[in-house]
Amino acid sequence: MPSTQIITPCLWFDHNVMEAVEFYLSVFDDSKIVRKTVSPTDWPGGKAGEVIVVEFELAGQRYQALCGGPHEPFNDSVSLSVACRDQAQVDRYWAALTADGGQPVQCGWLKDKYGLRWQIVPEIFFTLVQDPDTEKSRRVMQAMMQMIKMDIAQLQQAYEG
Repeated sequence: MPSTQIITPCLWFDHNVMEAVEFYLSVFDDSKIVRKTVSPTDWPGGKAGEVIVVEFELAGQRYQALCGGPHEPFNDSVSLSVACRDQAQVDRYWAALTADGGQPVQCGWLKDKYGLRWQIVPEIFFTLVQDPDTEKSRRVMQAMMQMIKMDIAQLQQAYEG
């Protein structure tokens, strides 16, 4: 069945596109490869017969991974945000995405081993930080700014004062 998603983020990898996609598939449930495109000819980044584009889904969201050869690395201007229902989910995604050379950053951000930036955010954060009581929301924001990995108990404690 064709996807109803009309905009698909495309992630450029210098090489190892299948390795990267398989890694992401291992992290997220409801994930699969949709299609692989093999290059019919040699190209600046590789040889005929190599996978050049992989369309895949992570948690039901469609992406493309392009094996384009050397190019600009990923940077902080684009990240993928993961909404987590509880601390166990925050911890699971954080551990998986920082493994094998990934790097924690700040405020729930991390950089995975391929350089892609992620935000691992508990869903409750947005509820707490948008509270009409500006003192409560200010405390939540200040607490989050001190965190590396987000901690729901600490956010709730800040909210409650």
